[in-house]
Amino acid sequence: MFKTAAHLPGDLNRLGRETDMLLATVDSFADEEFAVPSKRDGWTRAHVVAHLAAGADAMSNLIAWSTTGVETPTYASRAARDAGIDALAAKPPAELKAALHTAAKNFAQRAAALAHDVKVQTVTTSDGTAISPYALPAWRVAEVVVHHDDLDTVWGLEEADIDALEDSLEVVVERASTMADFPGLTIETDERDSYVIGDGATTVKGGRDAVIGWLASGSTDGLRHQHELPELPPRPLC
Repeated sequence: MFKTAAHLPGDLNRLGRETDMLLATVDSFADEEFAVPSKRDGWTRAHVVAHLAAGADAMSNLIAWSTTGVETPTYASRAARDAGIDALAAKPPAELKAALHTAAKNFAQRAAALAHDVKVQTVTTSDGTAISPYALPAWRVAEVVVHHDDLDTVWGLEEADIDALEDSLEVVVERASTMADFPGLTIETDERDSYVIGDGATTVKGGRDAVIGWLASGSTDGLRHQHELPELPPRPLC
């Protein structure tokens, strides 16, 4: 994903829009609705919300790395990440909602600093992918969009801003491309995006929302293909 400081205003505006819609969804939940299973195997809605809050804090660490030059990883370890999500998910719903609001606000405020003071060319995400600091808001957009859909409500990917879907698809494809066991795909979207993963053996077509839905959660709604779809490994976006 190619991003420069010039992309920041647009990405931050899209992030604000998508975050506002996410927060509206989460705020609408009655307490008992947090225990409802999400689209992500083994996770309730509370886990997804906890992950979104923890993810914003983790990406804020990457902003600190970007602006200070001091290496600051997203999480101390994968085990610490998982334990933190479980602990936050177990909090009372009011505390969980507040944690998401605070983390989202802090990330947005810190991301604005990327326009003025970046000291490194790349930072490393939790899965080991090296990305430009200027891409961090777009990666957060992808996290918000995909996991908003994970909450399994009336909100769907088609409601996301078309440019937010472009950012999200690029991130999902980039992460999939780093996975050695990901099948070869040629992706052609109705919005005229084109991506190749691996040997490009299987061609899939559809709107950005349909392609993201398949790559991120296995949904084939709106997806077009001539040959049998390959089995996807565990999700490229987490």
